[in-house]
Amino acid sequence: MQDMPLATVDIIFLNPEKTKTLLGRRAREPYAGMFYSFGGRLYKNEKFVDAAIRIAKKETGLVLGPADIVQAGVLNEISPNSIFEGINYHAINVYFACTISEREISLDDQNTEAKWLDVNDPDIPTYVRAKIEGALNALK
Repeated sequence: MQDMPLATVDIIFLNPEKTKTLLGRRAREPYAGMFYSFGGRLYKNEKFVDAAIRIAKKETGLVLGPADIVQAGVLNEISPNSIFEGINYHAINVYFACTISEREISLDDQNTEAKWLDVNDPDIPTYVRAKIEGALNALK
């Protein structure tokens, strides 16, 4: 992480009306304490879509298939903090969009709570707003 960016995959969950997004409150850096998109690292030799499906199941308990999600964009994501003290976070993030009904999910230990927020909520972090915009365009 000190010398090169990570390859990561995120999923933007939207309600069927595309007016709300499901975000998780991050338990640790980067973005600790903030409501953020669900995501994680891409494994070596893993396809982007397979990573998105794996991450959705691990972090939310949702079982998705390739037909349930659409690749929505790529983002260069940089944060001053990471899980390693003194090393900033830099990821090349490939993100997907998915519509689901507003329902309970099963969180893993990466998030302390999940919440449906209005897609125009001003408190949504900049990078997540960019992913929401890309997701809305991909789902038109």
